[in-house]
Amino acid sequence: MKKITLLFLFVSAVGILFAQQVRHYNFENSLNEVGGLSPALTVLGEQGSFVLDTLNEVNQDTKIVYRFVRNSGLQFDNVAAGNFLGDNYTIEIYFVFDELSSWKRVVDWKNRKTDWGAYVYYGELNFYNILYSQEAPVEAGEYTYYVITRTAASGQVLIYTDAEVKIDFIDNGGHALIDQDGVLNFFHDDLIVPNEASAGAVAMIKLYDYPLTDTEISRNWESLGSQVFGINRPVERVTAPVYPNPALNAFTADLSRFRQEKPVALSLFNQEGRLVYTTTSAAGAGRVEIGTGILSPGLYLLKATQDNLEAVSRVIVR
Repeated sequence: MKKITLLFLFVSAVGILFAQQVRHYNFENSLNEVGGLSPALTVLGEQGSFVLDTLNEVNQDTKIVYRFVRNSGLQFDNVAAGNFLGDNYTIEIYFVFDELSSWKRVVDWKNRKTDWGAYVYYGELNFYNILYSQEAPVEAGEYTYYVITRTAASGQVLIYTDAEVKIDFIDNGGHALIDQDGVLNFFHDDLIVPNEASAGAVAMIKLYDYPLTDTEISRNWESLGSQVFGINRPVERVTAPVYPNPALNAFTADLSRFRQEKPVALSLFNQEGRLVYTTTSAAGAGRVEIGTGILSPGLYLLKATQDNLEAVSRVIVR
């Protein structure tokens, strides 16, 4: 009897383990899902750009983020993802809006066919047309850790900022459920009362097929760096000296501080933080030369990454 009971518990635990899944988009020069388990996000409106930004709440670390213009955003194709998001889920986002006057769309479940959905309203959280947070935890120009959970059994929807519940209601009308179009839109407003949107940037989107608990959300908030940069990825700073600097025709990046058995990804950003060049060094190369013929004179940042190792170097192009 004990063996049967233990076997049942083991099978149940395995079933729960495999039932609970997450899809992670980290915007490291790509809209692809990190594990390749779901389709890439689709651009809505104008094409955005990958830029290097400083995340003040994550030890002022720099990270590549996806910057979008006003009323342009991203779409998750739930049908192509095998209906990953049902009536029981979590949406976890780390993003920034440039301005917060009036309503600014965060999430749209109905593919632009209704004004209902998740907004920021003058810094307050709002699920229109149900509830406002009555306080304004979101600030323009500052990244916000924003989480939505929905529990199927009760229909309860909770919206958090920085691990604190600000919105709590029972979704009897199914307003926080993806409709027959099968897509989930971010930052791109509806066509009923259009253009309630802000320019901004997003550093992370995670989608779970189950609702995170308060404890799990608090833990994620406390380990925000690991969440944004990747689970168990504490960033270790190394140096990648660049020479000659200033550079005229080309410069060389010294990659000897990185592990020589693996390649190193390099991204070059201009003074505006926009990505202008990418390359990957061969394993064991130790250094890589980058030509400057296509670059305008000015200051650039070179970011080199390999697993949890990261180096950021300044280089002047003449």
